[in-house]
Amino acid sequence: MGDGLRTGHLPGIDEVLADPAASYWLKTALRSALGRDPVDAANDSEILARLLKERCDQILSES
Repeated sequence: MGDGLRTGHLPGIDEVLADPAASYWLKTALRSALGRDPVDAANDSEILARLLKERCDQILSES
């Protein structure tokens, strides 16, 4: 997926799904979310992002 997110460019869903550099996990999560209610999927993804960021910050602060 390159450096797009770091430069402020957010690729579209189709772009991510077609990107060979995008992780299998991300593509699977996107495909799963597309079959759900979009509000529920967006809310759940925000919680997931916050939890993973908190875990990352905690791990990095321990090193």
